[in-house]
Amino acid sequence: MAEHEHLKLKRLEGELQRRKPHGFGGGPERTPGEHGPKIESDVASVLEAQSQLPSVEGVDPSLILRVELSGLIDEKTWAALGLVVLSEDADKTLLLFATDKELTEFRARIQAYQGDIPPTQKNPRYAGLIEAIDAVGIAGPVDRMGKSLSFFGLQQPSDFDDDATYILDIELFHPGAKSDCDIFAYRLEQCLKANGGAILNTYAGDRLFLCRVEASGSAIKAVLSLPEVASVEAPPRPDLQTNDIGGFSLDDISAGSPPSNTAIVIGVIDSGVNFGHPLLTYAERGAFSQDSNWSPADDAGHGTSVASLAAYGLVEVCVESGNFDDPFYLVSAKVVDGNGEFPKDVTVPEVMEVAIRRLYGEFGCRIFNVSLGDPHLIYSDGKAGIWASTLDGLARELDVLFVVSMGNQSDLFNKYGEDILNQYPNYLLDSSSRLLDPATAANVLSIGSIAHSNGLEKDDEEFVGVRPICEADAPSPFTRSGPGIRGMIKPDLVDYGGNAVWDGPVKALVHGGQKSSAGVWAFHNKAITNQLFRSRSGTSFSTPLIANKAASLLANYPDAPANFLRAMLALSGETTPQSSQLFDSRPKQDLLMVCGNGIPNLNHALSSDDSRVVFYTDDQLDLDCFAVYELPIPELFQTTNGLREIKVSLAFDAPVRRTRADYLGVTMGWRLLRGTSEKDVFDKFRIWEEAEGDPPEFPAKNVCKTFPGSQLREKGTLQCASFTAQTNISNYGSKYYIAVWCRRRWAPDDIKMQRFSLAVQLRHEADIELYQSLTVPAKLKA
Repeated sequence: MAEHEHLKLKRLEGELQRRKPHGFGGGPERTPGEHGPKIESDVASVLEAQSQLPSVEGVDPSLILRVELSGLIDEKTWAALGLVVLSEDADKTLLLFATDKELTEFRARIQAYQGDIPPTQKNPRYAGLIEAIDAVGIAGPVDRMGKSLSFFGLQQPSDFDDDATYILDIELFHPGAKSDCDIFAYRLEQCLKANGGAILNTYAGDRLFLCRVEASGSAIKAVLSLPEVASVEAPPRPDLQTNDIGGFSLDDISAGSPPSNTAIVIGVIDSGVNFGHPLLTYAERGAFSQDSNWSPADDAGHGTSVASLAAYGLVEVCVESGNFDDPFYLVSAKVVDGNGEFPKDVTVPEVMEVAIRRLYGEFGCRIFNVSLGDPHLIYSDGKAGIWASTLDGLARELDVLFVVSMGNQSDLFNKYGEDILNQYPNYLLDSSSRLLDPATAANVLSIGSIAHSNGLEKDDEEFVGVRPICEADAPSPFTRSGPGIRGMIKPDLVDYGGNAVWDGPVKALVHGGQKSSAGVWAFHNKAITNQLFRSRSGTSFSTPLIANKAASLLANYPDAPANFLRAMLALSGETTPQSSQLFDSRPKQDLLMVCGNGIPNLNHALSSDDSRVVFYTDDQLDLDCFAVYELPIPELFQTTNGLREIKVSLAFDAPVRRTRADYLGVTMGWRLLRGTSEKDVFDKFRIWEEAEGDPPEFPAKNVCKTFPGSQLREKGTLQCASFTAQTNISNYGSKYYIAVWCRRRWAPDDIKMQRFSLAVQLRHEADIELYQSLTVPAKLKA
């Protein structure tokens, strides 16, 4: 079938601005004579408790309030009271840093609320503020125990052994001003020193303040009482599989031609890459280690396999074709040691940021493969992880694409034994199967795995007890699932990452590392003449296949923003029939939380064809504004019998803040509209007056019903959904409209606009000349 250039999407003239949110809202009705004294008493108790906290080396403790809300209070209002918002939970609980330890202005407003109502007002003074507050208190030590500690049996402060030594990451609240940050760090340092501990390393970002510490259990208990401490967590550990075995004897494979001078450079952030492998010789653009004492070589055996898949895609296909021409360059950033561990004395956000900025600045990398995850940080709702928010911030700042593995389930044998054959695929949606940090990141592509085959080999025919967990093109038994932050769809995409097999005769669950037929082919890190390849299973190895496709797309659209890459790969995604059948009896969204938008079809992402046409635009909107795009619908598409699809994909890189319950500072959404006019669409938005309401409603007949629906897809920054029709749709006219809007949530005032990419695909199952009908002018009758 002929290949054609994608078409540009036409934006209609006009931009619409919606009303801004109010500073207050949603609080219940209160009686000033009852509610005022209660809040006043709460504040008095807080100040009394604060006075009892000891100073550290003459530095008084910071005053940090824990405020429970039932309404909305914006940050500017708190700032006017001398209070800085440090964090916000989903239940509207705020932690506020007091720049005025006497809370003078706050207490004055509580008093004014209880006073006489001014003649010109209907409600008491400051009613919007005080009545939105349910309670005021302070956080305690148990509130600072991080989720990862429970993995080690540490649920309460008393669980720490006084005499044991711990290496932990302590997050301090970030009050904004450097002088306050210095005070927080000084108090932590002095507290540790007094109790047998020390700070190994400090990382201070724009909104993240993190310290790696080595301390006794007694010191950690003391630290947990510091009001400046936000949380105490176990340091992240990479989810590397280093116990793989096996190889293949292929003496007739040789390196192909090198990449061109202008080839795309992919950054591989992993355990290093052994560029001495004969098939990676030409791919090397650079290599460095996070620790100057480390060799850049891949001792752990993970990064070389990942790099081979990023460079070549499906290695087995290259072996079969005998083609190992290098299409891309690789740069290796080694961030773990030979045992697969991060540096002891450096926090993971700093490790990642330093590596990413160097890959970007020195080598021009715009695509980064991160096949690492922390097996101790299984997402269980709540706030984003530190690692994830670091990637999100850099993705937006640098306009780069991170492709991140969802993580693997490593304890399936202990959980299920042979019963895994019966429990699959239902367990994939259990809470223990949720994704790992940093795959929770919103502005990245998080990647799951599907099986390339059933994992059996010829000799297995003799053993009835050797059973596949799943068939080819079904979700891999070890893959992890969503939802992610805010309930967003995760994974974003999947690709082939191997399988696992139940070996009944030896009562073991074996994956590609032990059984070559169960894994995808990759390069061996200790390549010798007769052992160039090894078999691998894991989301670590499906992820670089997506990086490879993203690099191919960027090579064809070299000026494309990262949002374009995300939008187009999602638009081209296809869910396998085998996966769909497995979840056929479950709610439709369950399949999304395991397979996301499916496997990207690179050919579809690169170009349109005769019966499938893609429109796209890279655009931007001022915050709290709207745009409308025109989508032509040819008569051929409307009337030809057969299934037709309109698929829309929107990607944007929102500002994020992990201390906020609403992680995204900006949100976006879209609607596909038909049977209406340009004027009607604009007029509908013009009369939208709800400050915090949903987008304007159109009659059901004008809204194309898509899956997933708006409520689910708008939770994320990658929003892809399809409208399908089987019968004639000519009643709705030849022009459809896509309305796109952008809302400011908490984004600071200096953020004025949001960039995004929008792509739309028209596809018909019939062999029709759809592309020609859109691009060739109609002939006028004589």
